[in-house]
Amino acid sequence: MECARSLGISYKRFMGWRPTDDDAAEWDETERDWMRALRMYEQRVQCPLCGMDVQFCHDEDAVRHTFAGGQVEICFVTELREKAMRRYTESGVVKNPHSQTTKLIARTTE
Repeated sequence: MECARSLGISYKRFMGWRPTDDDAAEWDETERDWMRALRMYEQRVQCPLCGMDVQFCHDEDAVRHTFAGGQVEICFVTELREKAMRRYTESGVVKNPHSQTTKLIARTTE
């Protein structure tokens, strides 16, 4: 469902649906209900920080029973983005620092 939404298509199209004379509407009431249900789940059940069910992740005993701890890992894509932002910030031309984004540059094969 989330994947279909990220692609901007209905769940039934994601699952292979194609328009026919009998079923020409991609976004019928059922598809809209699916998306509304997903949004409701994300707002009421899913933790905005970790993505887990809030009944679990807000229960300290359950979390400590399930996990032995955490570890820090490095996302090297984010590291590249942070370095680019740091260079940009240090350039002195930043007007609106919270509206900036980055784009990764692919290496050319030679």
